[in-house]
Amino acid sequence: MSSTDDGMNSDLLAARAEAAALFAAASRNDQAGPTAQLHCLAAATALRAPSGPVPATTDATDPDRLVEQALRILGNLPADDFAHPDVLAAAQHGHRALRASR
Repeated sequence: MSSTDDGMNSDLLAARAEAAALFAAASRNDQAGPTAQLHCLAAATALRAPSGPVPATTDATDPDRLVEQALRILGNLPADDFAHPDVLAAAQHGHRALRASR
């Protein structure tokens, strides 16, 4: 595990980037309701991951599945990494997105 200048290890940065891409894909999915889209956008933003293109294949996926996959990635982080306020905020927004009606 290598560390970056801000003290985050490469595994945490990769998890953030992957989860943020999934949240971003869910936020622009037409099947998601506006409240869910906003929570997904907030989750992606909270992770402060470098933005990049989201694979088009994820756009056709059920938005709930995208959010669940992103939450699973964050949930598999070690407790110290999950305790970062921004990771916790992203998980909370993801949970709210799942509870939002379509």
